[in-house]
Amino acid sequence: MSMQTFEQDQIIFQIGRPNDTFYVIADGTVDARVGSQNYPLKKGDIVGILDITSPEHTCAYIASSDATLIPYPFGDTKGLIAMMNKQEDLRKLMVNSLNRNICGIIAAYNEDYKKCMDLHAYLCDLQKKYHEIAGSFHLTPKTLPFVDELTEFKFDEEMPFWMGDFYASLRKLVKDLSPSMSTGLVYGYLDRSGQDINNILALETGLKTAMETFSSYMINEDYIDFYDLYCDLCLRVASNGDDTSVIMGMTDEIIDKVWGLGLCDKPFIDTRVETFKSKINTRSTVKATLSSDDTAIQASLADSMTVILNFADPDPKVASEFRKAIEEFKKVPDRSSTEKAVDTLRRSITKLFYEVYECAVKNAINNDDVPVIVKMFLNFGYVDYKLCGEDNSLALYHIAETFHGHKEQGIYTPLEWFQAIYNGEKQPSRNEFDQDYSQYLRSLIKEGRLTRDKEAALADNVDEKLNFELKNMFPTVNKITFGRIFGYCPILLDDNIMRTPEDILMTPAKIIETLNKICSIDYSAFYHEFIFEDTKIGVKDTVMTDIRPDVILMPNAGSRGAMWQEIEGMNRKTPGRFVISSLYVENVEKAFIRMTGEFRWEMCKREQGARWNDVSSHSLTSEYCDYAQFFAKNRDLSYDAKEKIKENLKKCKNSFKELFLYEYAIYMMYESAGSSRLNKVSRGIIFTFCPMGKDIREKISKNATFDECLSRHRISVGQVTHRLEGIIAKYRNAGKDLPEEFVTLQDLVAR
Repeated sequence: MSMQTFEQDQIIFQIGRPNDTFYVIADGTVDARVGSQNYPLKKGDIVGILDITSPEHTCAYIASSDATLIPYPFGDTKGLIAMMNKQEDLRKLMVNSLNRNICGIIAAYNEDYKKCMDLHAYLCDLQKKYHEIAGSFHLTPKTLPFVDELTEFKFDEEMPFWMGDFYASLRKLVKDLSPSMSTGLVYGYLDRSGQDINNILALETGLKTAMETFSSYMINEDYIDFYDLYCDLCLRVASNGDDTSVIMGMTDEIIDKVWGLGLCDKPFIDTRVETFKSKINTRSTVKATLSSDDTAIQASLADSMTVILNFADPDPKVASEFRKAIEEFKKVPDRSSTEKAVDTLRRSITKLFYEVYECAVKNAINNDDVPVIVKMFLNFGYVDYKLCGEDNSLALYHIAETFHGHKEQGIYTPLEWFQAIYNGEKQPSRNEFDQDYSQYLRSLIKEGRLTRDKEAALADNVDEKLNFELKNMFPTVNKITFGRIFGYCPILLDDNIMRTPEDILMTPAKIIETLNKICSIDYSAFYHEFIFEDTKIGVKDTVMTDIRPDVILMPNAGSRGAMWQEIEGMNRKTPGRFVISSLYVENVEKAFIRMTGEFRWEMCKREQGARWNDVSSHSLTSEYCDYAQFFAKNRDLSYDAKEKIKENLKKCKNSFKELFLYEYAIYMMYESAGSSRLNKVSRGIIFTFCPMGKDIREKISKNATFDECLSRHRISVGQVTHRLEGIIAKYRNAGKDLPEEFVTLQDLVAR
């Protein structure tokens, strides 16, 4: 049998390739590769052994050095069995090769599992030490958004405890067996072991994902990590003139740990370290002297509660209880504690906060003389300068003086939004039961709590509309955008401000820039479809208009954004509503990408009605649901792709919508940059309904992976253009100008 030579890095088998040949290594080495994992095969091993009974390769095999291989073509399963029947030595070679390598795979998994759990324990220890060090300096500890996920982390599935010993024992037994092992025994062993290998490799992928996640907890591009947490603590301690050597040692330890993992780029780590060193070197051991203006501001901030309560003028009992609760809360050492007493106090503060907030909003509407401290309360949830932190309070004071949204672009501060509701510029948002104001009134009639005469009076009552918004959407959304279910408290705490207020402030410029970037990739993201009809000309067609969502800021320092509703009421020509914290502590672009994906999903459901998941109806939701539900039977998906979908569905709690949002984010962040990370079916669906902009299409056209998607898009655009040409001709022949709706559609198609 003629030998074949493969050069180093040459691909021998790709994942998904039909399994009809295997090779025996005569010289050199070969790597079996799954994802980022490499498993070395050496002289005497079989290339293809890890998936030899599978109809297609689930591993890639790549020459890791110049290699000489002996080919054994077998065609299909029957051919493989026939070959094994004829060659006794080949049967033993197969068993030995597989057994040696599965033991190596199990050993690699066990080693990585130990590393992963050690890293998890290290992170938990970092969290514990941080609280201890902060407490020793009498400083309030801050809370990272992912702490709950870290403490509750566990693998859904682990390798069975018996597997390592089982295959190690089998390896010893095989040595004692005669060469005349039956074909049935050998094939059954290969097939059963192949299934175990697939399961272990899937678990290994989960380990790698967990390791990457844990690494990002230590240091990441968003500066929401343990390294920044300790750097912040070090700077706070230095400001008080105390010794920072212990904390500096911890920051160095974190960097050493990150280096050891090798999951971060050197330039990024160097930049973070240099930034911190620059800050700590320039930080005075005593607080800088304040200007006379700032000294006066700090003096006024010391009595913030009185200013807020005097302006809001709530019921005296509410004011007294709120003041008392805040004073008690200031004495709590760990304000994020889940202890019953602390949790009860937070709940009491939450209830009182909203009562005071409601009074303050009503007094602030149409009032040109709102004190800055009250603006801080209304727009950021600020209540007390000690709870917020003196530096943060001073920074927020200067921000609040001129803080505003951008109504023309649909961006509203909390106060501006309530003002718009009261002035009739905007209708109240839906409540948590997905009822708008009109539906809510009708539900009261059905329940017998409201007469039709009173409904008519309330329908246009601006005070009641404002009350509806304050009591329904606002408390729910404020908690959602805060981002953490446990330990929620609506007042602004230093614990939750992970960076300076200036860094995390959601300005109109930041929001507009983010939405522009999203629309440069997914240019039709906010297209609204509706029917245009002109009976005189004989035109009835679907047209689209680009309507960007309203972005409503919430008064908190939070870590989540949410798409609250896709349109206003039943009118498809109205903007959707995105909500996000005024002080947003995580990655803004990722938050808006998720909200945009959710908008697309919900808008499609609204347009499709009851047929939103009916595959016979050509739509994003129907085709994606079909893909997610029946992926196991999809012949266009490789075994590896199916395993990834299965794993991702687990992470998404079997929610097709959550899976779409996960893959949409990958599409927007990586696929648009030319990095193909989705499978061909998912990419095809998303590209069809969320096509990329012209500039992005030109960039990715160099990657053959996108050829099919780009070709289908060109055909689709051609069909719409042809339809438009017919409509334009009708208006030209009638001697009339083309309606604005079709002029807009022309522009949208050209994108």
